[in-house]
This record gives sequence, structure tokens and C-alpha cells, in this order.
Amino acid sequence: MFKCHFAFALGITMTFSSVPTYAQDTARTIGLAGTVVAKQKTALSYTTRGCITGVSKSALSTGRISAGDILVELDNRAATLALKSAQARVADLQAAVEERDYAIIVATADISRMKEEQDFVNRDFERTRIMFQRGLVNETTLDGAERKKLDATFAVQRADEALARAVSAKSRAINALEIAELDVSARELDLDALLVRAPFEGILLNFEPRIGDCVNQGSVAAEIYDPNHKSVETYVFVDQIVNAKAFGIVVGSPVNVIRINGDTCRGMFTLIGTEVNLESQNVKTTIDLDPDCAPHIFLNEAVSIETVPENH
Repeated sequence: MFKCHFAFALGITMTFSSVPTYAQDTARTIGLAGTVVAKQKTALSYTTRGCITGVSKSALSTGRISAGDILVELDNRAATLALKSAQARVADLQAAVEERDYAIIVATADISRMKEEQDFVNRDFERTRIMFQRGLVNETTLDGAERKKLDATFAVQRADEALARAVSAKSRAINALEIAELDVSARELDLDALLVRAPFEGILLNFEPRIGDCVNQGSVAAEIYDPNHKSVETYVFVDQIVNAKAFGIVVGSPVNVIRINGDTCRGMFTLIGTEVNLESQNVKTTIDLDPDCAPHIFLNEAVSIETVPENH
């Protein structure tokens, strides 16, 4: 290609009839070389700072973990104390809410008693008023009965106000309890942040924690990948992309991935790049490996690839 560019620069007329062309209907198998990579690979980071107090022996020895396994534990004494304090606060506020419930019951009973007394005083006032109209009692007696009536009315009103205050106090106590419960949840999250858990079943890489080491928030504890989901990254030439169907380089087309020892694993093109490298005129492609044989192939292993055109 560089020769062609050089000739063009000199103004020499050249013919490209010597460049091989491939018929679209001619099946061709080509060989490629690629590297095995993990499709699902995640870094596990510490979400808080602290010193390591526990490490999973199984994870250290085998490197294999299940979803939810605890890999590393950080010093949790301060977080545990904060959680217990928050839980004690919740228990205290729950008792306060119960007290407010009792206050409402008492206030409601007071209203009932005050109303009964008010009914009695009202009936007594009516009798005194009738007796006053008949001249059986004097005005002073009537005034006394009326005063008792007013006192009974005011007592009922005060009991209603006491009930309203008790209901308001309970509402504030419930709000305080809810805030305390949220604080407990926050302390539980703080405690859980001291644990590094496996997000899914897989294999660990670069997992080398040591008890006593202190770590910072955001530092990487390990990497984890799913051994059942691997792919091969390879590159193809532009002219092979132009004749994609003839060479079997099409998304969804099958390939044979061959290891150095001759073992073969089936795969399939899942990504054909759209950007060409200016120097090499290569395009990056990705091949997903069959989950049945993917676990037996190592990461970063060099493999050869044999395309399988459509009419093969």
C-alpha cells in the first residue's frame, strides 16, 4: 500500500487489476489471532476507610466466590457502637410514643367525665331557674347555679384542649421516632460499608488483603469476573470487512476458537468495529465464546480464530 501511495505522489499511472478481488458468493475461511478477555469484569473497592480485621480464607485459597460472600472485613467497633446508640434512641422514642398514647386515653376519659358533670350541672341549673321563676329561691341561688354551669362548660373546653395537645405531642413523638429509625438505617449502612461483598459468582483477581493493613476509601480490593462469559478481541483488515459475508465476518456469524493445544471452542461475532486504524488499516472485532467451554480458557490467552462463512 505504501508503494501505491509513493507512485501516486510521483504522478505515475498504475492499474489495480493485480489487486485480488473476492466474489461475494465465494466462501472463504480465514485465520485470525486474538486474545481472550472477560466480558463481565468488575473492580471491588472499599467504600470507606479502615483497617482490615478479617479476610475470607476460602477466597484467598481458591479465588472462587459466590454472590454475597464476604471477602474483607474492616474494623467495625465504632460503627457497632454508633448503631447500638441509635437503636437505644429508637427504643426510648418508642416508649415516648406509648406515653403519648396513654395521655390521649386519659384526656379522652377526662372529656367524658367532664361532659357527664356538665350534663348534671345543666339539669341542676334548669331546676334552679324554674324554682326562681316560681319564687322558691332567690337570685343569689340562681347566680350560683349559673356559675357552676359556666365552670362545667369551661372544664369541658379545657379537657378538649388537653386532648388536642396530647394528639399533637404524639404526632411530634412519632416524627422523632421516624427520624431515629432513619438514623438506625444510616448506621446499619455504615456498618455494612465495612464489608466487601462479592456482587456475583465469579473468580477473583489481584486479591491480596492482609489483616492489619489500613485502606482508604475508593482503593481497589480485588477484581472479579464471570468465567462463563468470555470473549475474544481480534482485528480484521478493511478488505475483509468489505467482503464480510464471503469471509464470514458478520455479527452473528459462527467461528472456531482454537487454543494452542488444539482444543476448539465455538464462538460468534458480536461486534464489528466502525473505526479503522490509520496505520494498520485494521478494525477491532469481538467474538463471544460459548459458555460451555469458556470457563476452560484462560484470560489473556492467545488463541487462533477460524471463520465459518455462511455457505459452509
